[in-house]
Amino acid sequence: MRGVVKHINEEFGLVAVETEHGEYTVFGLMDGGVVNHGDVIVGDLEQLDHQALRNETSGVEIHVYIEDTELSLDDARAKLS
Repeated sequence: MRGVVKHINEEFGLVAVETEHGEYTVFGLMDGGVVNHGDVIVGDLEQLDHQALRNETSGVEIHVYIEDTELSLDDARAKLS
């Protein structure tokens, strides 16, 4: 599955990605992973738990903890707060 980084809370290392289904996945970055607004993220964005995803924009693998999936934009923004 593909998604695009739409919102980032740098203080908490949380990221909201809009998936190809128009829903949002929120994950926490681990191991110093870095993403930027607009980056394309590829991987299992609908499976909770630890995941290795690919930042297709930068060409690197990132390790994340997916906290929630299938969220509306408002719910994703609330999770980042």
